[in-house]
Amino acid sequence: MKIAIAMDGTRVSAHFGHCEKYAIFNANDGTISRGEDLDSPGHEPGKLPRFLAEQNVELIIAGGMGPRAIDLFCQNGIEVILGASGDVDAVAEAYIRGDLTTGESTCHHGPEDECGHDEKEGSVICITAQAPGMDAPFEERFGRAPYFIFLDLKTAGVDSVANPFADASGGVGPRAVSLVVEKGAQYLLTGQMGGNAAEALAASGVKAYSYRGGGTVTDAVKAYLAGNLPSLS
Repeated sequence: MKIAIAMDGTRVSAHFGHCEKYAIFNANDGTISRGEDLDSPGHEPGKLPRFLAEQNVELIIAGGMGPRAIDLFCQNGIEVILGASGDVDAVAEAYIRGDLTTGESTCHHGPEDECGHDEKEGSVICITAQAPGMDAPFEERFGRAPYFIFLDLKTAGVDSVANPFADASGGVGPRAVSLVVEKGAQYLLTGQMGGNAAEALAASGVKAYSYRGGGTVTDAVKAYLAGNLPSLS
């Protein structure tokens, strides 16, 4: 089994996505050996689970991780163990001995090494933005947002769609909701919305979360993946 431990310096990182490196270990027949460390490719939505899966990692150990990131690792066949702390070599040795003190693993594999989690509904999220792309400034307005950014969390695909209702005379909220639904989003990240838009959104089944305080589309997604956004629904 190939194991990755999120690492800052020589210690387990408190958050997998912001670590400096991944310490790589190979566990086999009750023994464990350290491999070559991997530099983090950067924290972008959906990128790290695919990156570690491409390195044949089967288990990641970290101090903390948001619930949606856990789901993404699980979808990529990687088990997650959280709550670890201390020197990475000592953590790896404790894991192989079976006495590592951590939180409970949140992803369990079935009889054919497939992930036992049901895939989380709503793998596509819509983010309001001032311009195209993940690096665009976040837009707090919903109905008159210049752009809607659609991010597929499973594939990391990004689709930037200009809002055709941004300069309309009225009734933009419900029409914008229709566009979000037509594009297949199950989650919406925005700052605020009017009552008519909120009613239309509630009827559509799309779950909305509020992000405030500026930043980029990527910043909003990071906050969402960490479970830090209040619900608007």
